[in-house]
Amino acid sequence: MKRLVLLICIIAFNLAAAQTGKPAAKPATKATAKKAAPTDWDLLDEAFVATVDALQKGNEAAFKAQSLANVDCVDCVGAMEVTAEGTAFVPSGFFYIVISKNFTESPVYKAMATKGYSFSTIVLENFRPQSLPKDGSKDLKLYEVWVETYKPGEYSKTHRGTSHSFRFVKVNGKFKFYGLTSIP
Repeated sequence: MKRLVLLICIIAFNLAAAQTGKPAAKPATKATAKKAAPTDWDLLDEAFVATVDALQKGNEAAFKAQSLANVDCVDCVGAMEVTAEGTAFVPSGFFYIVISKNFTESPVYKAMATKGYSFSTIVLENFRPQSLPKDGSKDLKLYEVWVETYKPGEYSKTHRGTSHSFRFVKVNGKFKFYGLTSIP
């Protein structure tokens, strides 16, 4: 019987303590979320969006600020520096004039707006174009932003598909537009 009375007293005490209206104890320290440092992919995305934004808005100064002085454009007529590797460099202003004209009506822009884009990297060993500072590595690391312009059979039944790559390089810790290429 003593145990039963003791058990009832403990339960009653716990119920009374729970109803005192005191707020629950707060933790001694407040946890703060640390902001993660941006990754190369985050910075590349920012550079790509700024480059496309400059082309969309017709802002040549902003485009040039995002680009190397000379950019790779194999498909541009009048390339200034054609290398043995098949790259063709033109002044970024020339590239801008050619590409920005009706950019928002281009198949590349339309595909990018509807299908999105993806990232990849490629290293070209023992290749360093003249348009890059000499203080870098002897290898060229390209950061690519791929847009699937046409899927196989999308443009026509026999078309193999086309993808375009906006290429960037890292110069002094910042991404700069390097050029545009496509496959096939």
